Amino acid sequence: MITPPATGPVIEDVDEVLETTRTVRHRLDFDRPVDSAVIVRCVEIAQQATMGSNQEEWRVIAVTDPARKREIARIYREIYDEMVAAPFRDADEDVLERLDPTRRGDEDEQRRQQRTMSGVKHLADNLERVPVITFFATTAATPPAPIGKLASGFYGSIIPLAWSYQLALRSRGLGSVMATAAVHRADDYARLLELPEDFTLVTMIPAAYTRGTDFRRARRKPVDQVLRFERWGRDG
Repeated sequence: MITPPATGPVIEDVDEVLETTRTVRHRLDFDRPVDSAVIVRCVEIAQQATMGSNQEEWRVIAVTDPARKREIARIYREIYDEMVAAPFRDADEDVLERLDPTRRGDEDEQRRQQRTMSGVKHLADNLERVPVITFFATTAATPPAPIGKLASGFYGSIIPLAWSYQLALRSRGLGSVMATAAVHRADDYARLLELPEDFTLVTMIPAAYTRGTDFRRARRKPVDQVLRFERWGRDG
């Protein structure tokens, strides 16, 4: 087992960190504690992320208290049942088209999606066991719905902060998942965390040391299918 110093990296190669920071659910080590100094350092690193208008409107709440984590998990399981389990039971066509592994193109894609869905349930079933559950919020003024053209500015600080936090965790041997479904019960979480009224919850990131650090690059489309220079053009 790798036991790094509280603030020191396990993986120093930045390309490896960027290419192997996976969404981790099954391989989270629920039994290994995470020192608060690790979280402090990872947030400190994340604060160097790009931010809009040179204003640090990001706010971070790290939860380690067992009772509060149990309540967080209870709410999250209700979200899972509402957004995943119930639609599958009811054969909701929109949800099945988006999430059902059998709707994917080939056997490899189906297997990958099956692992994803299994991991989602695993996290929902065990969320209270995760050592640290971190919430990311912003104090930026919430644009009127629909956010539309204002979305980039609104999320342009808090999402880079959250992603940099995940990268810093990975470099220290921890895994994480950006559990965006939490915002479907943002009001409940805001009350539980005693958030001021000007806080807008954006995402939740559970984190733990991983069982092994040997994560690989994921299969992605060839870069020429997602990248063009100068213009996209009709042939794209």
